[in-house]
Amino acid sequence: MTQSVQAQDLFILKSVTQPIVAGDRIFFVENSVDQASNAYRAEVRGVSDGETWPAGSIGDQNTRPAVAGQRLYFAAKVGQAKPQLFTTALNGGQALAVTLLMPDQAVSTVLASEDQQTIFFKTTETTEQPKFLKTETFPQTRHISRLVNKADGHGWLPQHAVYRVWRYRPETDQLREVLSQGTDFELTSASADGRWLTLIQDSQPDNDRDFTRHAYCLDTAVHEQIDLTSDLKGQVADATISADGRRVLVVGNDGSHGLHTVANVYISNRETGELVNQTASLDADPVPEFAADFAQNPSGKLAQWLDGQHFVFTAAFHGHSQLYVGDGERVRLLDNQAREIVDFAVIDDDSVVLAVSAQDRPSLLVRHTLSDSNERILVNPNAAYEDTHVYAHPKHFNFEATDGQDLEGWYLPAQTTAKKTPVLLYVHGGPHANYGETFFHEFQVHASRGYGVVFFNPRGSTSYGQTYQDAVIGHYGEHDYRDVMSGLDVALAKFPELDADRQYIAGGSYGGFMTTWAVGHTTRFAAAVAQRSVTNWISLFGTSDIGFYFNPDELAGDLFDEGGVSEYWQRSPLAYAQNVTTPIRLLHGEWDMRCPISQSEEFFTAVKRHGVDADMIRYPQSFHGVSRHGLPSLRVQRIDDMTAWFNAHPSVKK
Repeated sequence: MTQSVQAQDLFILKSVTQPIVAGDRIFFVENSVDQASNAYRAEVRGVSDGETWPAGSIGDQNTRPAVAGQRLYFAAKVGQAKPQLFTTALNGGQALAVTLLMPDQAVSTVLASEDQQTIFFKTTETTEQPKFLKTETFPQTRHISRLVNKADGHGWLPQHAVYRVWRYRPETDQLREVLSQGTDFELTSASADGRWLTLIQDSQPDNDRDFTRHAYCLDTAVHEQIDLTSDLKGQVADATISADGRRVLVVGNDGSHGLHTVANVYISNRETGELVNQTASLDADPVPEFAADFAQNPSGKLAQWLDGQHFVFTAAFHGHSQLYVGDGERVRLLDNQAREIVDFAVIDDDSVVLAVSAQDRPSLLVRHTLSDSNERILVNPNAAYEDTHVYAHPKHFNFEATDGQDLEGWYLPAQTTAKKTPVLLYVHGGPHANYGETFFHEFQVHASRGYGVVFFNPRGSTSYGQTYQDAVIGHYGEHDYRDVMSGLDVALAKFPELDADRQYIAGGSYGGFMTTWAVGHTTRFAAAVAQRSVTNWISLFGTSDIGFYFNPDELAGDLFDEGGVSEYWQRSPLAYAQNVTTPIRLLHGEWDMRCPISQSEEFFTAVKRHGVDADMIRYPQSFHGVSRHGLPSLRVQRIDDMTAWFNAHPSVKK
């Protein structure tokens, strides 16, 4: 007998990410959640000729596989120690430490030169501890002097740290430092001979008000850095150097539309400084932002070279991934399936390995041939689970907003025999993200519990082009609100099993904003659950880790501009709290630094004072991303808390 997806299945389902290729072997990271320890696990595994094996596992988190010589290298976190570099044989076996002599340095990125003779890895050294890490008997004060001083998911940022790149040559067992600096960076690629590395870092690291991030090429022979993207005034997300070290694939934006500018793929010539846009005419986003809760530890690689001339990249388009190949003159669409390409790596000049996900298929590792789009499954980590379980299958539909704008939505039917089912309108965060063709564990659970889930990409969402994304700027609570409401109306008319007397709304972050905004502007919902919400733009400005620059960018004005306070207040759900009659439950992580818990406290106080049926649940040890990578037990508890609230309010009170 088959079963539907349950909340506890979070501890059974697995995802695959970070694929790399070494000859006829492919290595990848298999991600899982351990119920006994209430923690996440990541193990490096290998696959070849249909056989898989555990390739690298010594701690709870084994990530960033790379191959040099006949050895596999990876970063591993063992116990409470900082992550270190380990190595093992390609066919598995005992893992040996390479860097245990660096106990104060945390290893992060690990990559190999294309000739697989050299390993490069990044370390971070600091004695400062992030917020909320531990309780001390005699705590020290913290002196804050930088405007950017905290980050959600981490805590307090170190004021003093040393960031390094190391070169390790397995053949001679030689370990040498090639870069050391006091500002952070991302290490993204190495040339075949290991001379050239690409880095991404702030172009003005000492200016807390400038968020421009450039790609740089580091010459390890003379220890000089070359700015590859000096013409761009936006943010670079990825950079990959060609085997010969002459050209660099860059994925980033020019900043022309502020922090929400849609990205492009560029080729930078290291020798001439020329930077050429490869995707100017492409109406897709090569920096995808899928709103989902399942895949863990993606590599972050967005574009890669196939050979000396051709390159491959993925992009988000209307809620799904596309696969493209380019040759410096044009780009061609190769794959347009209804799925998300979570991660990928190049096998040869005609094939890639893809880690993919769909709404009713959590995770697969597949080999994709570029010339004929032939595809073969290499690994399905959930094969045994799928023998006994059935997923809810989505129904995609298009519709028009009240002003004629074309919109896109999905309906995940309740897994029940009931003739009428309650409908749950779910709004994604961002707002610059998109729902789409990828697995969403929580949605599957709501469907298994008898709720039909409807979800849309209102204006402001990504994957629909710059104009669509710009539409919410300075207009929060206008078209975006009407888009999700009209989408709900269309779903109710299109799917008669949805019960108009049992309508619910939920969302997190920007989705929490929309939930609290909605209950201040309509009484149609039987109940609402607002999670990690934005409710007061004025207080968010100075308390969020991003508020002082996110708010002006999104609301099209600074708090301290003339009329700024009035504009911020009119865009705040808190301003309409006196209109709320809908029963509302507020869920919030106590460590949230993106939308601090005070945002929900303010709204709870306001509506409770007016006599609304409301409560609030505080999740300890939880940052903003509690629903995606928070403590697993609390992820399950949060879904149960939502179901309990909806079940307790079966219909709108007349």
